[in-house]
Amino acid sequence: MVKKIGSKAWRVQASEDGTIIALGVRTDTDREYEVLLSAVDSTPIVTDLLGEMVRTHKGKTPRVFAENAGPNHFKSVPVEPLNTRIESGGGKPFLVLDFGGTVLKIAIDPAQLQRDLSGL
Repeated sequence: MVKKIGSKAWRVQASEDGTIIALGVRTDTDREYEVLLSAVDSTPIVTDLLGEMVRTHKGKTPRVFAENAGPNHFKSVPVEPLNTRIESGGGKPFLVLDFGGTVLKIAIDPAQLQRDLSGL
């Protein structure tokens, strides 16, 4: 499956048993990169990648997307995990999202989450 959003494209392929997922991304400069994820060991890779993105963008102004780009694109839909739960570690709560082989743990601020939810 290949999806194109704006000038970038990405594709996802999975092995027959679902243990290996290949993610290919083509950049604006037409270079294509492929990332192989294993359903067994992909969690640290994905978590490290997202953690590095947060570290890099911390302190910068939040990115604003055009009307039909990024998360505002008409084909962009929220991802629905197979399982969602709240756990606690180190005295702080975090959201656990299980995508069937990849589990993301996301630190949350309960007060901020309550304010954001009450605004809906």
